[in-house]
Amino acid sequence: MKHEAFDRVKNQMGPCGISCGGCALGNGTVAESAEKLNQFIRSYGIAQWAHFVPGGSEIDFKNLDHSLEWIGSLVDCPGCEHGGGPPNCTIRICSKERGLNLCSQCTDLEGCENFQWLGEHGGLLKAKLAEARGKNKKDLIAESIRGI
Repeated sequence: MKHEAFDRVKNQMGPCGISCGGCALGNGTVAESAEKLNQFIRSYGIAQWAHFVPGGSEIDFKNLDHSLEWIGSLVDCPGCEHGGGPPNCTIRICSKERGLNLCSQCTDLEGCENFQWLGEHGGLLKAKLAEARGKNKKDLIAESIRGI
């Protein structure tokens, strides 16, 4: 992971309970992986010989190169506490309106529909937040990045 990116976000947690230090987008892991993959593809000239491999001629390497460059630029997420994350995140908007640091502090967490846009992951986050009731944000962050 990109250490500068990790250092910027390691002590942050979104109101949804996602630890920015553990977020592959926020801590630089996704960006670094995309950059390394793009370098590998270029240095080995994979685009030039891919058509010899079954399925290789179906890959649009110009689009892939552009896509990997874009993904590599995602390293600059400052975390939800500092204006990062999805701009219209219903979870962050609601917690800010209610004056809450974490959704685990909310009495309406169980019935909250703001997590639905995250699909199955939203349900997992809500369950973790319910378990975290009574814990402070600093301790939850420390727990979440312990193994990183």
